[in-house]
Amino acid sequence: MVVGSRTPIGLPPPPPSQSSKNHGITQPISLAGPTDVDIQRNAELEKLLVDSGLYESKEEAAKREEVLGCISLVIIA
Repeated sequence: MVVGSRTPIGLPPPPPSQSSKNHGITQPISLAGPTDVDIQRNAELEKLLVDSGLYESKEEAAKREEVLGCISLVIIA
């Protein structure tokens, strides 16, 4: 199949583009905030991540920041 010449069997053709020159930032899909279910699932995910030890400790964070500071000094110099 040549790209752009046909659509797969059973699928409608794609809608025509409004403008081939329209590039950049698009409108948001939604402006709605999180639902109660979203907030609950987020809390469950956070708990799982903490319980699994997937967040860095304060000591690890301090060491990472120190290393990144050293790297930036080397890059600047």
